[in-house]
Amino acid sequence: MSRAEHSGLVAMPSWAGNAAEATSENFSASRSRVDSGTVFDLHQHQEDQLAWMSSGSMELIVAGERWHLRREHFAWIPAGMMHEMGFGEPGELISVYADPALRPEGDRWGRPRTLRADDLAASLMLHLCQGVPDLARRRACRALLVDLLQESPVQHDVVALPRDPRARAIATTLLENPADSRDLREWAGGLGVSAKTIARAFVADTGNTFREWRVQARLHAAAGLLARGQAVQNVAGAVGYESVSSFIAAFKARFGVTPARYAHGVVSSGS
Repeated sequence: MSRAEHSGLVAMPSWAGNAAEATSENFSASRSRVDSGTVFDLHQHQEDQLAWMSSGSMELIVAGERWHLRREHFAWIPAGMMHEMGFGEPGELISVYADPALRPEGDRWGRPRTLRADDLAASLMLHLCQGVPDLARRRACRALLVDLLQESPVQHDVVALPRDPRARAIATTLLENPADSRDLREWAGGLGVSAKTIARAFVADTGNTFREWRVQARLHAAAGLLARGQAVQNVAGAVGYESVSSFIAAFKARFGVTPARYAHGVVSSGS
């Protein structure tokens, strides 16, 4: 496992390959390739951070929460907020850092949150990473990005891990093996607790029932397999679906596109 410190306005880890950054006053953007098993240890920034995995996945630990994120979500991390990032597979991390004075208006930006990864906002982040030379263009991009964030709804469909250690153990195992078909009673029995105890923990800590959470985890895993080029029918079985058609329907309901279209979009974006 590779561990690296990641702090400061434009600090980049020494191991990052294909890294690029662009700075305009108290505003910057950076991109870097991350390897499987890389971890940014607990740290904070003096600036607000908007993080996005254009490919691959990230586990973000912030404010007592654990979120598993892919390209469908941005993570907003306010200045001064301690956080840790881990990467379970190769991918590309895109980040924008800005002075808190430049953040969108409203108290909600003082708390970490996940937002839908708007296509235009994602394109702006990538554009800023290319080292836009013109100051007026950088300012215009920054202003548009802030405006888009201001209108962006908070997303609650990320894969969050329960705080309860017993429920978290189940969740971690399912993320590693999403095809595991054991029901809640079987999981609880193996831990020597009641199914109701585990059920309450999932709802209290993730906002979802165990069944709902498992569907999210399976589709989250499926997105990664599709991005790595695996065939739809193979992915369906790998994440626990006996029927390819039911997998396609569930995936489309979750991501808004079919698995094939999703995989094509990852390839087309250069991920």
